[in-house]
Amino acid sequence: MNWNTAENNRASGPSVFRTALCCCLLAVMLLASVSAAGEAASPWEERMERAREKYNAQTVNVFVKNYGYYRRGKINVCFYRAGKKPYYNINIRESLQITDEAEMEAVLELAAENEHYSAEEYGTVSFMKAEWITHNIAYSLANGSREQRELVEMITGEDVRKIVGHAKELDLSPLSAMTEKEIMLYRMVEYAFCRQE
Repeated sequence: MNWNTAENNRASGPSVFRTALCCCLLAVMLLASVSAAGEAASPWEERMERAREKYNAQTVNVFVKNYGYYRRGKINVCFYRAGKKPYYNINIRESLQITDEAEMEAVLELAAENEHYSAEEYGTVSFMKAEWITHNIAYSLANGSREQRELVEMITGEDVRKIVGHAKELDLSPLSAMTEKEIMLYRMVEYAFCRQE
């Protein structure tokens, strides 16, 4: 399979990064067991309570581009249109600062309250959390040791600096803008990492 075809590389930065994410599936799945071991230390309900105290309407700024603005000192969640596309993407500018699954969920719960969000269009909060987890792990690999960076470049066929440049912020796209491979990857990560209801 040629990963550099126009069909698979949909000519945008986020698409390049999504391709890199799909290629990093093995590393993500291997790290799942390590993360799961740390999760067991604290009951989920307590972790969610602490996360919701930390990330709430006072500390998270959810807005639609051109109808709101980024605020310093807050986690910014921006719904925006990419070019002339008929759908909104969801950008979380400070996404790399948050690595705890409960804290990710607390932020995403606030995003899900926005009128432009629907589970049918973006997937559940758990699905979006799987995208976020994958994003953070892939970003870490692309910024890791020389060997990790070379592996990412070898797998993706892209310069790791290009991948890192597009990955500094999390962009969540609607399911309709994802390939079947991307959806399958996130479903697998959701199963491995995210608390099952």
